Amino acid sequence: MDASRVNLQDWVSFGGGGFGESFYHKTDDSVILKLNKTSISKEKAEEEFLRTKAVYDMGIPSAQPYEFVTDGEDRYGMIVQRIVGKESFGKIISEHPERLDELAGITADYAKALHALPCNTDLFENKALRAREMIAASPLIPDDIKARLIGYIDQLEPVTTCLHGDLNPCNIITAQGKVYWIDLGGFGYGDPLLDFSILSHMSGYALNPLLLRLFHMDRKMMTRFYQSMGRQYFGSVWDTPEHQEKMHRIAQIMAGKAICYWPQSHHVNLPYLKGQKFLTAFNIFIGDHLKLNF
Repeated sequence: MDASRVNLQDWVSFGGGGFGESFYHKTDDSVILKLNKTSISKEKAEEEFLRTKAVYDMGIPSAQPYEFVTDGEDRYGMIVQRIVGKESFGKIISEHPERLDELAGITADYAKALHALPCNTDLFENKALRAREMIAASPLIPDDIKARLIGYIDQLEPVTTCLHGDLNPCNIITAQGKVYWIDLGGFGYGDPLLDFSILSHMSGYALNPLLLRLFHMDRKMMTRFYQSMGRQYFGSVWDTPEHQEKMHRIAQIMAGKAICYWPQSHHVNLPYLKGQKFLTAFNIFIGDHLKLNF
């Protein structure tokens, strides 16, 4: 697919994360430009655009993608619908903590609806298989930890229901009385438990500066959101020892994936542990259950 070239003189940057940067148009407030970092290939960016378009075409509440683009400097991305007046659930909860249970419940309901949809397995990836491949190929993860994590992955349900791929309180937003999913580049299919992996890991091990930067919540509030959403999604099963053990395994799988993603996104993870050696800092982030010695 050919990418249309954009002139960045027409755009104003308003934020970025581990994998890219976002821009407002100077004269057209109906669109947003999202550009990946140069480390993300054209093929990967094109795949993300096509998947985002397919998600929108399925009727899943999300911003409409318009065009696959490049800045001509080896950065690729897309122009998408700008949802004016949007607020993420994470931001709202940070300012109105009394709404945490309400918004956790809405997230649970929208997640249930998403997880009830069958997924196009020809277009979207198997998220469990992808995690398995990443962990198995990592030169940073010791063999004994790889075997443990792969065993956990292999115990997941082999289903083909839709997954968001990056479910967190800042990837569900509200605007003008409507609720939308955003950042759908990781969309895929598999066991719905995998969509809880970020929440289960981050609420247990991420540092407050990182959580506040990414989700506007400290760990205590993130844990409250995770627990509230879990109870409203799973019901009485949530608090059983068997289910909590499953969620602990999901957190470990996420920690393993974090190791694999580290070369691309290390700068957003731990710039906060000044004076700490890299390995010490990283082990704090991934948790005691995956101590590394590389």
